[in-house]
Amino acid sequence: MVRRLLPVLLPTLLTPALAWAGYGVSSFKKENQLGANYWNAASALDSKPETAWMVDPEANNEGQWIELDVPSGVEVDKLGMIIGFAKSDDTFTDYARIKKAKVEIFNVSGGNPTLVNTAEVSFEDKSGWQIVELPDTKIDGINGKVKVTVLETYAGKDYPGMAVSEVRVHLKEFEAASFTVSRPFDSEVPDHGGENSFDGDAKSYWQGTGQTANFAFKAPGYGLASLGIQSGPKTAARPKTLEISANQTTTKVVLEDKPGVMQWALLPCLVGYTGGAWGTIEVKILDAYPGDDPMAGLAIAEMKANAGSIEEF
Repeated sequence: MVRRLLPVLLPTLLTPALAWAGYGVSSFKKENQLGANYWNAASALDSKPETAWMVDPEANNEGQWIELDVPSGVEVDKLGMIIGFAKSDDTFTDYARIKKAKVEIFNVSGGNPTLVNTAEVSFEDKSGWQIVELPDTKIDGINGKVKVTVLETYAGKDYPGMAVSEVRVHLKEFEAASFTVSRPFDSEVPDHGGENSFDGDAKSYWQGTGQTANFAFKAPGYGLASLGIQSGPKTAARPKTLEISANQTTTKVVLEDKPGVMQWALLPCLVGYTGGAWGTIEVKILDAYPGDDPMAGLAIAEMKANAGSIEEF
């Protein structure tokens, strides 16, 4: 059994507080050239599909497990995984992938875990994120643990050992009422300033002068999980690719071309669960779907943020 503690600085409204997120795996492949822990648990929690938790090649895949801590007061909702080594199409099929797994959810008080819910989940043999439902489970202890144990795998073409690029626990989301744009959009046309994008009125909207934009937002008191964006009028360009940075981690999200529909982009996760993005979140809109007026810049009618946890003082 291998365990690590990952320090994460969570800014508060008053003074910073240091939180620790524990995680561990049953075994991992030892590595000399790339670093002793290159294939350890952290590589499945780093939001990078090109890295992976790889089990000890001398061990059986079935029975291997990964577990991680979640904070008190949250509600476990779903499990997301990239079930194989998703660095490329070849690496994905070269190694064994998770087919079925048992998920156990624990409350932890006084160092003693108590099992409060369990589920068996299945995954398709395909690359990319797969999200499965879990029993909604409130964490009432000092903290909680979510443990995923492998029951069955898809065979690898070249290597029998299993590799998993990403594991993410999804917490139940709720609206972050203190959402605000903390750094204004880098451009805007007259009478369509950034405040129109979070005023609760979809008829008003922010509009920029070009097809790209940069801004930042925050929601003090909340651990954020996702950003919702509703595009502006059909005449204007609509956001397509977002580059989002939080907790010193950056991800890209491609929105669908759905005029007038609120779409949600998951924020970067540092500790293996959603709802842990604190402080200022940076957003770059890298490109856009064209509007009916090819000369019109980007427009956003409304933005919101959902949280997964509430900051404690």
